[in-house]
Amino acid sequence: MSMQSDIEMLSIQAMETYAMRNHLTAKEVNEIFHKHQVFEKIILQHEYLHQISFDEVMEFIDKVITKTVNEMILFHGTVSDFDKISLAMSHNRRDFGRGFYPAKRL
Repeated sequence: MSMQSDIEMLSIQAMETYAMRNHLTAKEVNEIFHKHQVFEKIILQHEYLHQISFDEVMEFIDKVITKTVNEMILFHGTVSDFDKISLAMSHNRRDFGRGFYPAKRL
């Protein structure tokens, strides 16, 4: 089975279980999962989620939905803080406007 089909099956099973446990329609569950980015988090945590029991998967999903913060943390590829993004300074749009270029070797 491919990783994509595994993720799809896990997502569908989670939706069906969440709907049954909470007496919701598929449309309502889809809206909740979309609002809380559950599908994206399942994709990101796939390696972990396919190694634990399904009850623990549902526990993970319940925690995602009941959290008050509904934002996904995006790693931007730098360890430097920055306040403003200026793509004009960007090196191939990869340094987020920091204008950082590795030092030339002598």
